[in-house]
Amino acid sequence: MADLALGSTAPQRRKSSPGSVVALKNAVQVLHESEQHFRRLLEVLPAAVYTTDAAGRITFYNQAAVDLAGRRPELGTDQWCVTWRLYWPDGTPMRHDECPMAVTLREGRAVRGAEAIAERPDGTRVPFIPYPTPLFDASGTLIGAVNMLVDISERKKAEAVLEQLNDTLEQRIEARTQQIRETFTRLYESERRFRLLVDGVVDYAIFMLDPEGFVTNWNSGAQRIKGYSAAEIVGRHFSCFYTDEDRANGVPERALQTALRTGRFEAEGWRRRKDGTAFWANVVIDAIRDETGKLAGFAKVTRDLTEKRAAEEQRRRAQKMEAIGQLTGGVAHDFNNLLTAIIGNLEVLTTVLSAHEPARRYVEAATRAAWRGSKMTEHLLAFSRRKELQSEIVSVNDLIREMSLICQKIVGEGVEVVLDLQQNLWTCKIDPGQLEAAVLNLAANARDAMERSGRLTIATENVTLAGDSVDLSAGDYVSLSVSDNGCGMTAEVLSHAFEPFYTTKDVGKGTGLGLAQVYGFAKQSGGSTQIESKAGIGTSVRIYLPRTDGALLRQAPSQDASSAAPMGEATILVVEDDVEVREMTAAMLSQLGYRVLLAATGPEALAVLRRDSTIRLLFSDIVMPAGMSGIDLARAACRLRPNLKVLLNSGYPGDDIKLHEIQSEFQFIHKPYKSATLGRKLAEVLAADQPLATRL
Repeated sequence: MADLALGSTAPQRRKSSPGSVVALKNAVQVLHESEQHFRRLLEVLPAAVYTTDAAGRITFYNQAAVDLAGRRPELGTDQWCVTWRLYWPDGTPMRHDECPMAVTLREGRAVRGAEAIAERPDGTRVPFIPYPTPLFDASGTLIGAVNMLVDISERKKAEAVLEQLNDTLEQRIEARTQQIRETFTRLYESERRFRLLVDGVVDYAIFMLDPEGFVTNWNSGAQRIKGYSAAEIVGRHFSCFYTDEDRANGVPERALQTALRTGRFEAEGWRRRKDGTAFWANVVIDAIRDETGKLAGFAKVTRDLTEKRAAEEQRRRAQKMEAIGQLTGGVAHDFNNLLTAIIGNLEVLTTVLSAHEPARRYVEAATRAAWRGSKMTEHLLAFSRRKELQSEIVSVNDLIREMSLICQKIVGEGVEVVLDLQQNLWTCKIDPGQLEAAVLNLAANARDAMERSGRLTIATENVTLAGDSVDLSAGDYVSLSVSDNGCGMTAEVLSHAFEPFYTTKDVGKGTGLGLAQVYGFAKQSGGSTQIESKAGIGTSVRIYLPRTDGALLRQAPSQDASSAAPMGEATILVVEDDVEVREMTAAMLSQLGYRVLLAATGPEALAVLRRDSTIRLLFSDIVMPAGMSGIDLARAACRLRPNLKVLLNSGYPGDDIKLHEIQSEFQFIHKPYKSATLGRKLAEVLAADQPLATRL
């Protein structure tokens, strides 16, 4: 417990009771059996024993020292020579520097034979003999001292009787003290190294439990992770770290039972910090037994895996979205080919039906449905990031202001649309049409969530991210958020929100592609999307778009899609591997007045070009069989016929082909297309003076 030191430095003979000798002998025997029991041994000694560090601060004491001193010292703070009132045997006050322990620490030598008197807090005094002994490490450096304090109150009463035993007792005590000193030095060094190791670990909570599960010690990592200081938690049951539900279900008790039965328990789950916040923990509990097999307690190690778990969840979600994106992108080309054939044939059918033909309205309804299918394909391609964006440097604030009236019409008069746009917002390089589609999709979702009554807030701000997100690198971003105070989402719905075709709306009231388009647009623009939602409170969808410095570009006005297509007379070679699309295209071009030749593959098309010199334009799909793509065919055809005009088309050209690169070399049109749109594009290409000059 505390270091007790006597005043005089002159050796004096001391007498001890036979009981003390027996107890010391027993204590030394126990120490020799196992260093692990040194604390237990010192606790049962009738003699007061304590240790100090080199500065004199008390580092250990036993119960006998508490009884002698009449109080419990504060480890690491109290100093026996300074904190207590000590007197010489004649009652003269002893100075601090005269204290035997102070002499031992100052001079590095043992002090023997000094008697002293200690005054307890209640005023009573007890005579004693101190045995301070310096402790050195392997290098000879003084690291502290050990002191044994012998209460000689009874000896004073029986001094005459015990005088004859003094010589023998002195020798025995000296020998036993030497043994204790050597053993304690080894234990002290071992414990010191162990404490340095354990306390130096800050990423793990390492602590001990007694056999009933009460905390007995606490390291710095435990304080950092769980928030409790050692003084606050030692003595409390470890179940206080568990959630109320886990405690009610007996999880802490089962953990100890498993460790007791098998020797080890390991699990992951939610735990509580001192402030009530939850963290995801990996927990290991090992049963600790002594050499006889008796349970001594449990060693418990806890790791905070909250951030790692969140990162892994984000990665799993990103991988899942990527897999879904590959699937949706993979079917887009074939789906667009089907729609091209359907739309083209329906338009051809429309031209042969009179305005009053009853079947005409069914054809027109089918055409509208097919074009809706085309829009769905666009959303799928946007989600899978396989839709080529027509990006330009824009002001997001300007775009939001322009579409605010459209947003108001979408949500209805019962919903208040509020714009909260930051001034001096950074510019972004994005596809304005895709941004508009994203905002309108979010507005429509918000309208349904609010049941056409509430508030829709569209906000922008400049943000700088540190890069700790899984799917966003560090840098400057424009944040665009669309928030509502509607019904919100449950955690289960939120985890699937971005997946294509996932919807909680009634059948026929939603395709589940709105948020998929938002997700794809943000990712393909180099940003990301996050959703915050709580059931009964509302939802906020935030889009992060990378900052781009540069001059704003004005969008070219789109051509009126309803205007009639010009008629033509040229010969066009149509190259298409899908027979239905090929035949539909031939019929469409024939109606526009063109002479049409057909080919199913690139090699077949080159053969036709060699035979027929009247062909003015090559109209080819990009994705083609026989080892020759539409781009390869166009380049070979232009080498064969330098003045040949080329128009390429595709519903989805594939991951490896960039449309902006294609359009720098050849003219291009998306599938599906209307007859009028195709006619205008053909007329534009044929009217050009020369083909694009970058062909190889």
